[in-house]
Amino acid sequence: MRPGDAPVLTLLRESLGFHSARQSVLADNIANADTPNFVPRDIEEAQFHRALQNELRGSASASAAVAMAANRPGHISPSGGDAGIGRTYRAVSSPDSETTVNGNAVSLEEQMVRAQDNRIRYETALGLYEKSLGLIRMAARPVAR
Repeated sequence: MRPGDAPVLTLLRESLGFHSARQSVLADNIANADTPNFVPRDIEEAQFHRALQNELRGSASASAAVAMAANRPGHISPSGGDAGIGRTYRAVSSPDSETTVNGNAVSLEEQMVRAQDNRIRYETALGLYEKSLGLIRMAARPVAR
């Protein structure tokens, strides 16, 4: 198993991908706060949990063979990719508590709270990912004699 295949890193990569996609949807909602008949969207957290379960099942069944790594332009690229990177989550309609007279259902206050909460969760996952990689690097260093 490669260090990057550790289940905790898989969990954190999936989390980063989810929160990145969600931030994009929330930013779109805020940008359309004055658009007539616009209904805000959000990504259900259940989608993240399903994607995470599928990814962890796939990691558990993957072989522990040594993987090929391309480190020069002429090398053959390894197959596969990072979990959570490029995964598409489906945004669903999620009207806020108020609708204006022009039919817009975006409440800037609610959207900003969601965006801030999402940012905090993203930064937490990123910090944990960096710390986990640091621990793996430290464990992989040769012991000085």
